[in-house]
Amino acid sequence: MARITLNDLAPNVRARIMAQYGIAGPKAKNGKSGQAATSISPYADRLGEELDRQFPGRMVREYRPIPGRRFRIDFAFPAEKVAIEFDGYRHHGFSHAGFHGGAARQNILVGHHWWILRYTLKDVRDHLDDVVAQVSTLLEGKKGESPCRTL
Repeated sequence: MARITLNDLAPNVRARIMAQYGIAGPKAKNGKSGQAATSISPYADRLGEELDRQFPGRMVREYRPIPGRRFRIDFAFPAEKVAIEFDGYRHHGFSHAGFHGGAARQNILVGHHWWILRYTLKDVRDHLDDVVAQVSTLLEGKKGESPCRTL
């Protein structure tokens, strides 16, 4: 049985469903470098809103960390080189190519001195306070640290 996503629907149908369920649509770019529209996942948006609230002005959504690379980080703290990924089974685990591509991407980020935290829908839905506490602990631990640490 095939599954469809909101992106598979006609724009008018998608808008009606998003309005019915209170799902926020993509937000306009705010002019920050490396930033694009937000996700249409309500839990990714919930995580982003909470990170914005807890760390005002520090987090960037859909950040392109490495010039010349097409991939983006879901939520990034560029000054601290901390990446937060919202992982969904459909996007990352549905195929061998998706799984291997995700691992290669993570290795590239680590090679460029990024710290990566990965969370699932269940983490955000059921343990958002724990997620934010983990992010806070990592950000606090990185204060004053040189971004060019040895691995």
